Amino acid sequence: MLTLKKFVYSFSKDNPPEAHACSGDVVQFISHDCFEGQIKSEADHEENIDFTHTNPATGPLFIEGAEPGDVLAVDVLDVDIADQGVILTIEGFGALWSTCELRTKMIDIKDGYAHFNDVKWPVDPMIGVIGTAPAGEPVPSGYSFPGGGNMDSRLIRAGATVYFPVQVPGALLAMGDVHATMGDGEVCETGIEIPAKIIVRVRLIKGFTLNWPVTETKDFWFVNTNGRTCDVAIQRGYEELQRLVMNAYGWDATDTTMYLSAQARLEANQAVLDENETDEEGDTFRVGVPKLASKPRLIG
Repeated sequence: MLTLKKFVYSFSKDNPPEAHACSGDVVQFISHDCFEGQIKSEADHEENIDFTHTNPATGPLFIEGAEPGDVLAVDVLDVDIADQGVILTIEGFGALWSTCELRTKMIDIKDGYAHFNDVKWPVDPMIGVIGTAPAGEPVPSGYSFPGGGNMDSRLIRAGATVYFPVQVPGALLAMGDVHATMGDGEVCETGIEIPAKIIVRVRLIKGFTLNWPVTETKDFWFVNTNGRTCDVAIQRGYEELQRLVMNAYGWDATDTTMYLSAQARLEANQAVLDENETDEEGDTFRVGVPKLASKPRLIG
């Protein structure tokens, strides 16, 4: 099995690929935690972090035959995490920062559970950063954009498939920023940040228009979008989901809108409730509909 270990700090068409793969190949990505191992103990806080070395994304992987206008499907087969992670507050970040102080907690992972103070819960590893390269300017791997990036969706985990628009030859897939668990919204700007081994299968879908990444779970389709405000991100999600449902089901815009009003799900990926200066720095949301056995798939 092909294994990737090198990493980048941005999604860019100029990043040299670490390796090449073909559609259908299974590939392993070795990922750091989002702080690249800079947090060694609970005595380390924000001031100990070099933020130019955060959110490293392993890769990129060049997919043979991938061209702009295609879609890259990434089947997440396994996310194998380390036995210790970290969660910390960052000054000025998150909806509740005004009630907090700087604090770091090392979180032990034992027998499939995360241990926090006097409680524990099952781990549910997810990939925070994953995407393909943009055709335009590079996007830092801590930000999100129409090719993916730092979407921080807890649904991007083993068993899910994520579909990405291909914007440059080879797609240039990279990923990292695994969390042992993360709540919707990531309210203090960190989940349980942890190193991991990620195993995926890559599949190429030729000639399919996709404007934003889509996550397919067992029962749902979710469009992932971003925006400088929550409202902008949500609007973009509804618009792309409406387009996909109309194309797949053959309904007009009005019937599709009514269906979404009755059946859609709206969930936060990362939403810190501040207005941001650029889309890439902004909130990320997912907007979804149930999968229907009686109707065509939205993708593929």
